[in-house]
Formats: sequence, structure tokens, C-alpha cells
Amino acid sequence: MVVLEACREQELWPAKIAAAVAASIEFAAREPDSVRLLAVDALLRRPDGGRRYVRTIEHFAELLRAEAPADERRPRTTEHALVEGIVTTVADGMRHETPGDLQATVPELVEFVLLPYVGPAEAKKWADWVAQRSPHGSRAQ
Repeated sequence: MVVLEACREQELWPAKIAAAVAASIEFAAREPDSVRLLAVDALLRRPDGGRRYVRTIEHFAELLRAEAPADERRPRTTEHALVEGIVTTVADGMRHETPGDLQATVPELVEFVLLPYVGPAEAKKWADWVAQRSPHGSRAQ
């Protein structure tokens, strides 16, 4: 719900994606136990964790697909890989860092997700845009 609300607040689709990525990471920082359950424990401890994990990836990949203009959409496998990259980053953050450190990765993740759609210069522009909007400062290096 947080992701959809962040998306709705923007007009341009790259801004929607950037806001959605930021909202996802902010949620992970605010609710680390819930996110750990979804991104880490589901795969390790629950018999159906793998299916839940895949459904989560598919759900967010479909949201990405729905926001991208039809002429800029990528193959579904690319969209799944992009979303899985974000989930992997979050899961690694949950296992190895404090959840708040994840917020520094938002610009990098925005650039990563937008790159196949808009190219490097435009993806960097949106990464810088989201970094400027973040209360956590500039881009991580």
C-alpha cells in the first residue's frame, strides 16, 4: 500500500518508479521485522516461502510493467530481474547491516531500475532527483 501511495503522488512514470523504490526502502527501514519475514525468513523457514517470494517478485514486476509506457516496456524477465535485484539488496541489508543503512542505497536502486528503460543519463537524473528529496542526504558512493 505504501508503494502504491508513493506512486500515485507523482505524474511522470520515472518519478513514480523512483518514489516507489524510495517508499519500499523506507518501509524496510521502518518495519525491519516485517520485511525480514518477507525477504529473508520466508525463504529460509517456511515450506511455502519460495512460492511467496516468487509471488512478491511477480507482483512488483507487474506494477513496474503497468507504470512503464507501452513503448518502453522490457521483457518480463528483465522486469523480474530488476525487482529481484531490489529484493536481494533489501534481504542482504536485513542480514548484514542495520535496516536504516538501506536508505543510502535508494538512488543507486532507482538508477538500476530505470537504466534499461531510459538510459544512463536519464536514470542518473532520476537517481539524483530522489536523493535530493530524501531526508538522508545525497547519493551513496
